This record gives sequence, C-alpha cells and structure tokens, in this order.
Amino acid sequence: MPSCRPTRIRSWSLIFCQIALLIVASLGLRADDSAPAKSTEKYWAYRPVVRPAVPDVQHKAQVSTPIDAFLLSRLEAKGLSFSPEASQEELLRRAKFDLHGLPPTPAEREQFLADTEPRAFDRLIDRLLDSPLYGERWGRMWLDVVRFADSAGYNADPLRPLAWQYRDYVIRSFNRDTPYNRFVQEQLAGDELFPDQPDALIATGFNRLPPDESNASNILLARQDQLNDLTTAVGAIFLGQSLGCAQCHDHKFDAISQLDFYRIQAFFSGVVPVEEFALGTPEQLTQYEQQLKSWRAQTAGPRAELQSIEHVALLKASPEKRMRFPDFVLAALDTPAHERNALQQQMCFFAERQLTIPEKDIDKNLTPEQLKRRTELKAELKKLEAAKPRPPRSVAATGTIDGPETPKTYLLAGGTYDKYLEEVQPGFLSAVSNVSTATLAPPRPGTTGRRTALANWLIDPSNPLPARVLVNRLWQGHFSKGLAENANDLGVQSPFPKHPELLDWLAAEFISQGWSMKAMHRLIMTSHVYRQATEQVGNTSSEREVADPGNQLYGHFDRHRLDAESLRDSLLSVSGLLNFRMGGPGVRPELPPNFKGRDWDVTPSVEERQRRSIYILQKRNLPYPFLQAFDLPDTFESCARRQVTTTGPQALTLLNSDSVLRYAQAFAGRLLSDNPSVDPATLARHAYVFAYAREPRPEEVVAAVQFLELQAQVVGPRQAANEPLLLPKPFPKFQDPARGAALVDFCHALFNSNEFLYVD
Repeated sequence: MPSCRPTRIRSWSLIFCQIALLIVASLGLRADDSAPAKSTEKYWAYRPVVRPAVPDVQHKAQVSTPIDAFLLSRLEAKGLSFSPEASQEELLRRAKFDLHGLPPTPAEREQFLADTEPRAFDRLIDRLLDSPLYGERWGRMWLDVVRFADSAGYNADPLRPLAWQYRDYVIRSFNRDTPYNRFVQEQLAGDELFPDQPDALIATGFNRLPPDESNASNILLARQDQLNDLTTAVGAIFLGQSLGCAQCHDHKFDAISQLDFYRIQAFFSGVVPVEEFALGTPEQLTQYEQQLKSWRAQTAGPRAELQSIEHVALLKASPEKRMRFPDFVLAALDTPAHERNALQQQMCFFAERQLTIPEKDIDKNLTPEQLKRRTELKAELKKLEAAKPRPPRSVAATGTIDGPETPKTYLLAGGTYDKYLEEVQPGFLSAVSNVSTATLAPPRPGTTGRRTALANWLIDPSNPLPARVLVNRLWQGHFSKGLAENANDLGVQSPFPKHPELLDWLAAEFISQGWSMKAMHRLIMTSHVYRQATEQVGNTSSEREVADPGNQLYGHFDRHRLDAESLRDSLLSVSGLLNFRMGGPGVRPELPPNFKGRDWDVTPSVEERQRRSIYILQKRNLPYPFLQAFDLPDTFESCARRQVTTTGPQALTLLNSDSVLRYAQAFAGRLLSDNPSVDPATLARHAYVFAYAREPRPEEVVAAVQFLELQAQVVGPRQAANEPLLLPKPFPKFQDPARGAALVDFCHALFNSNEFLYVD
C-alpha cells in the first residue's frame, strides 16, 4: 500500500544522483538533453476515454448495473461467479459507514428492515446521500487528497486561523453535489470565474494548502518551494501524475518533461495570498476599483508623509530583522501595499510576518516633532477613511487572487531555485496535448486568467486523466482498493489497472452524468458486486484464492477496518455523546496525560470536544494522538490511500485510553436509561443493536449474561475495599455498583471487538 507520509531519509544512491544533477545544472545544461523521447501513443492513461461495450455474461440474474457485467465476465472466464448478497443488516451497516462514517442507529435499522418493498436498498442509499452527514464523510476523503491542515507546518507550525473555511466549503460542496468540473474550477480559479460567490472565493484556499516556513530567511527559496508543492499536488490530485519527479529533470519513466512541470507551474506564478476578498459582479468590482483608485489619488499626500515618518522608525526599530533580507525584498517592503506587483506581494507575504513591530517601539524611535506629526496625520487619515470606497460585499477567507501582471517563470537547472534557464509560458502536459480548450477571459476584472485556463483544460471532457482519477478515488472509497492501485499516480511505475474497461466505462458515465459524484455513488452501491457477502460461496476458499488471488476480480466483498475518524465517531455515537453540530473553527479535544502540544489549548466545552472528528484541529506537527494511532495520514503530502496497520498501540489505546473508558461509561449509562428493569439479557440485546446494528444470537445472549454475572462477582470485592469503580454515566440510584461496573466492562469489551472495528 502506498505510504501517505513524506520520505525524509533518502538513499545514498539518490543523493549521489542529485549531486550529479546539480553539477550538470551548474554548467547551465539540461540533465536529459540526450534522453530519448518517451512515446505516449500506447500508454493507457493518455488515451482518450472511450465508453467500451458492456460484456455479455452467462449469469444475467447477477447483473444489477453494467458494473456487474464487466466484473462478472472476468469471473466467469475463471469458472467463478459472484458471491450471494449480504444480509440486510450487513448491507445497512456497510452503506451507513461508507456514506456517513457512522454505525446505523436502532431507528435506522428498524426503518430499513421494515421496508420489504423492492428497491429498499436503493431508497436507503438515497436517504444516506441526502443527509448532511454524507458531506462530512466524503469531504474527509478530499481533505486527505489535498493535504488539508489548519497550520503551516515546518518548525514553527503557526495556525492558519481561517483555514477551516476551506474544510467547510468542501463539506458543503459534497452535500449539494457540486459537479466535479465546477468543483475543480472553484478551487483553482474561483476568484477569477465566480467573483460574486463567497464559496468560490473560499475554495481558492486550495492554492494556500502547501506548507510554508513562516520564518524563512531565503524568501525566494520559500516561494519556489511553495510553487513546487502546488505544482506537484495538482499533478497528483487532478491528473494522477507524478509531476514532482520532473522538477529537476525529465521524468525517468513517464512522458512528463521538466518543461511540462514548469509550464504547469507558470499558471500559479502570479498567485497572491489574501485573507479578505471583495465580492461583486464584474461591473461592480470594476466600478469599485475605479473609485478606490480615485480615493488613493486624493489621499496620496498624507499617506505618503505618514509612511515616510514610520519608515524611518521601522528602520531604527528592526535593523537586525531587516538585515536578513536582500535588497529586492526590502524594496518590496518599502513599496506601498497597493503599488506592489505580484512578486513583491509574494515576497512581503513571507517577510512582513517576521517584521512585526509593536506600536511602542515605533513611537520611541521618533523625535517629538515626528511623533506629533504622526498623530496629526493618523487623525487626518481616520477622517479620510470614512470616505474610502467600500466593496459591494466582502468575505474574510484564506485564499488567493492574481494581479494583472505575472512574474516570469523559468525552467530551473536541476530544480535549483536560482539557476534560471529559459523563460517558460503556461502550458499543458505534452502527453495530452490533444485537448483543445478555448482560453476565455475570466469574468473578474484585472486578472490574467491563467488559472481559469488550467481549470478549463482539466475539466475538458477530452482530457483523459481527471475523470479517470476521480472515479478511481470513488471506487477505492467503497472497496478499499482502486481499479488503478495508486490513485495519485497512473504512470508506468504503478501497476496496470486490473479492470481498465470498467475504469473507462465509469469515467465516460461520470462525464455523461454531469460529473455528479452522488450519481456515481448510487451506481456503484446498487451493483451486485457491492452488495455481495464477505463469505465466499460456491467454491472453496482455496480454489478461489488460486483462481483469483487477492480478490482482484471482486468475487466477494472485502472486509475492512474502520478508518480513524469513523472509529472515534462510532465510539461517540454508540455512547450517545456525539455532537452533530457542523462547521466552524477546529476543536481541540483533551490530549493524553503528560502529552504537551504547542497551540493546543483544550476546547473548554465538553460538548464541543465531542464533535465529529473531521472538525478536530488539523495541526501538521501535532496530529490528534487517538486518530494518529489508527493511521491518520500525514498532512504534508497528498494521501492517495490510507495505510491500514495493526499495531500494539492501537490495542492499548482502545483498552486504556481515558476517552474510550469514558465512552464505555456513557454507553452503559445509555443502556440503563433505556432499560430501567436492568434485565441482563435485555441489556445485552440492546448493546448488540447499538454496537453492531444486529440482534445477538441466542448463544451470544447467554455468554453476555454469564459475563455480567461473573464480572459483578469480580468487581464486588473491589467495591467492598472502597476501590474506585468505573460506573455507568448516568448511574441510576439504588442500583448495585458492582453490576453497573460489570456493564461498563461489557460495553468496553464490545468497543474492543473485531466486529466493532471492522465492516463486512
């Protein structure tokens, strides 16, 4: 399984290779000038998406959608067929976790089992897709892919206070089934294409997701690192291509040249980070800019005088800090903000954070006359501020805009940030140059339209990569493995897709269905292949393993473990503690004892700390420990597919975590509140329905009752010795504490069971 974590230790052979490339680069040469061109004519990922014919099969009764025909034809060629359909309770639990990341409630179970009419499962899927819980579940998938975080990373790892708005935008987009082509446009160029829509501007937070060094002294290098990261991410996320491998030289395996890398990068070279947007129609924004320009001209005198006075004070107050920056950065800092070009604004984004000077330090570096004049000018400008034009509307958000002029992009020798070769213009991958998207001027005035051109190229139906990449991600989300193994890399180093015809049929269907992700969920989940049982029926397991090693032909459904967020959310849900409030800044649950974390002030409200895991603060250098134990991905790189490990710390966390024990107490208290008679058999049956979404078998009820009786006897002496007991919360009065503690232990055992942790 591909790792989601960045490689921090490189092999000596790779280091020597890079040294050689740097030597070549220092000579001003391309490391691959003599390399033969790589042919793209026969490589599957670059071929146009063509809808293949649906195969004919023998077992037509097992075909619910065309998906089944593609897979069944391969099974029949091996003398196999699909396994029978899973039970209703298994299907309910499977679908609920797939679309909501939560276990079914008893009420949902009763509703589904009571629906005996045809297509009951279809109606269940529609209900689940219509719920806002769907966006929280599948939005998390997208946040993995785009490496979302609430902090900047590196050593300081400062928080990004408004980053959560992008996370909420993603959840809203999934819930309203924003077509994927529009979803791509909004994230790459929402400011250019939809300047009057707040969500489209918030969506440009995508361009701000790369980590950045807040105290970088080499700002040109920091800028280049961000551009490289963004370029690499666009390749992996939207194109399924390892563009980053072409940063220093032509790709050694795929048909991606170094020129391709920097042509894609050129679309982002003018990106300027902002924390507030002006909203309005193109006409409104044009008028606003004209009014603002006029106001600036009228107030130029006092503003220039004030800047001159303060500039002298700043020079005196921060000489050491300014000395770390070269002259061109200092020139950008000394240029009035509205007069800076795009490159200067980028430089100031890094530099100004390191030159924050307290007001008192400015005052003490002014003469009495300067201090007096500064006070007068500030008062005058405060009055003039009342006449300053206001935008039609505005929204505070972490995002990006482009200015009318764009810094030049160069091919970099060996990828070295200051080794410039020839200038590069924006362009697309040469391997898919057959895409012919017209470049339209974006609606927002004063922008280059570069990112609009890139977004339109990506969503062009003739581009063979984006639709394939997305449907492969959706398939992987339902089956725990993609039709193409590496969802971020469809290149030649990744295994060839096991079912290329099905992948292309899904991609063609996705485009024809208006790029609707919910339509694809319905199509996949209503297929027979999805509804199969995990048990292999019709052939012995050994025969199937020989004919179909690893279940690559999908002759049964693969059992899989809950991901980290679904596990924590399930514990909260079953215990009755889950807070379903949506949106807002990230929350900080309590950390394990003796675990310290910078910028992790625990959220005071217990109810807030019990919100869904997608709302936990995503700090790059401090992943929430419970989630990290269960394979939460690293947020420095795009995660194509989460690792699924089985480790000692996972078992110890479920056994010993104060949080899990608290959830067990709440679960026991919930059972007692619903069953005042405290009948052990009734408690056991209700516990199974909550935890497993099924009725227990008779022998399980007997075993549970025996456990409760025996455990009460074990706990009794501890109670007699006045040892503290873990009791249900709430715990009814006049109940036997020993029996209450035994019930908590029973609930705790259910939380630690494979049936709770895995989905059939």
